[in-house]
Amino acid sequence: MNKGVKMVRDIMLTKCPACRQESMFAARAVDLAHSLKMHRHCPHCGQDFIPEPGFYFGAMYFSYAINVALMVTFGVGVEVLFSPERIWITLASIFVPTLLLSPWNFRISRAIMLYTMGGVKRR
Repeated sequence: MNKGVKMVRDIMLTKCPACRQESMFAARAVDLAHSLKMHRHCPHCGQDFIPEPGFYFGAMYFSYAINVALMVTFGVGVEVLFSPERIWITLASIFVPTLLLSPWNFRISRAIMLYTMGGVKRR
């Protein structure tokens, strides 16, 4: 498998950027009560997942880009495929999937931030 494809797969699965064995998060995304809890270090290799205080503030830009892509995709898709007569149907088709995918968006944004800006350092 291509190196870039592997990296995208590991980002989507939120694997450690150093060893790519363990998840960055303590629970699965569907466990809404604990889905946002992140490990401090990789349980397998010791990679630091929080390189500095406030590191993940930059992840909001990745989150914003993902949300814009989701909203445009769902909005245009519903308009093109179904041409609803009422605007609230289009708005609901945009906001409901965005809200349902928000835990996934949070996790992916943090993974992208760590993979692109965090560097790989062992503890």
